Amino acid sequence: MTESPAVFGKSPVKPRRARRGVAVAVVFSLLAFAVAAGAGFLSWRTFETVDGLGPLPLVTAVPSREAATRPRPLDPVRYPVSYAKEPLRLDLACAAVIHLDLDEPRADVAESLADLRYESRCGAEPPKLSLGAGAAAGSRQVSADSDAAGCDRAIRTGPLGRGLQIEVKSGSALCVLTAATPAELVLVEVIDVGGSGTAGLRATSWQVPK
Repeated sequence: MTESPAVFGKSPVKPRRARRGVAVAVVFSLLAFAVAAGAGFLSWRTFETVDGLGPLPLVTAVPSREAATRPRPLDPVRYPVSYAKEPLRLDLACAAVIHLDLDEPRADVAESLADLRYESRCGAEPPKLSLGAGAAAGSRQVSADSDAAGCDRAIRTGPLGRGLQIEVKSGSALCVLTAATPAELVLVEVIDVGGSGTAGLRATSWQVPK
């Protein structure tokens, strides 16, 4: 029997494109490794540099000379109210005098204790008000709606002279600083003026802080 010769097939040839792809992948892997190594080296050098410098100094804000020398605004002065809108009704004969104590308030007190002196007049002449022996100062440069700060300012900038008389007119007002301890700032309002020297007054008082 004659044997048939063996047939040997040729092995398939790999395409060049596959080999080229493998080479490119290897190159990219090497590049990535090199980049990672370089980044690690730079991080290590940066750490050594910062560690050698030590901790950074703290920066403290220093106020400027202008801010240090600028005066601080003063807090407003507080005046506690002693009494408010207290009526004082004065009924006098013609050409009579009555003295008022504004610390309480009270009418018809001794002259040595009086903060105000009220003098009625006869006929059409209006009655007069003046500071009494118990008043430290006063001012007529105020209105009926003035507050304690307004009274204090008026007494400092427009004081009423001792012995000077003020005509009592409806709607007018004056401020009085008493000489008591503690002192009182008193706003006296003239509510109405009648005949024969009668008048209606109203007083509001504030304690002067020490």
